[in-house]
Amino acid sequence: KYPLAIISKLLSVYGQNGGCVYDIGCAFSSTLRNSCLGAQAEDLRLCMMVGTFHGHAHNRMCQLDWHPQYIQGTGHTEGKGCEHVFATSNELARSTRHATSFHHHQAIEQHFTFWDADKYAALSKYLWTHFNEATRAICTLTSELDIIKKQYNLTDDDFVRFHVDERNYLENFKQPAIRDQLLIRYVQILDEL
Repeated sequence: KYPLAIISKLLSVYGQNGGCVYDIGCAFSSTLRNSCLGAQAEDLRLCMMVGTFHGHAHNRMCQLDWHPQYIQGTGHTEGKGCEHVFATSNELARSTRHATSFHHHQAIEQHFTFWDADKYAALSKYLWTHFNEATRAICTLTSELDIIKKQYNLTDDDFVRFHVDERNYLENFKQPAIRDQLLIRYVQILDEL
């Protein structure tokens, strides 16, 4: 229920075309779709994803559908912003373990008040730095991609087609080729020796 409560809040605060990264975003999407929030999430075009770290632990088909790298508009996000924030608050556990409820809440509030003030003060530098990094990356990657496109006679549509082709291949893939099966078995036998 907790993830659904979070999604409900995200939908009410951010509205249309949102994205949410969750370690099990692929599996959670069916829970969301079958919940009372399913229609609202679909109407508002909420895009569920898996984080970049966990995404590589999922099978390739899952990555093609849920990894931010393949979802247009996500940029280079890793999807772990909240984890970074809450990781800093873990330090409070040691100092507030035996505190009263009032002092526990007070420490948490002070921590996040300082966090907000600290991040707000650094916001202009953060935005400037990331804007410059993004501009450099766009310039560098675009020129590198242009070289590859020219070298292999590719267009932007080809990259979309490659993604679709890989998905189709994996959907229709039944078992490895006989030669690959024999090589796999050979390595397994060598391992057993």
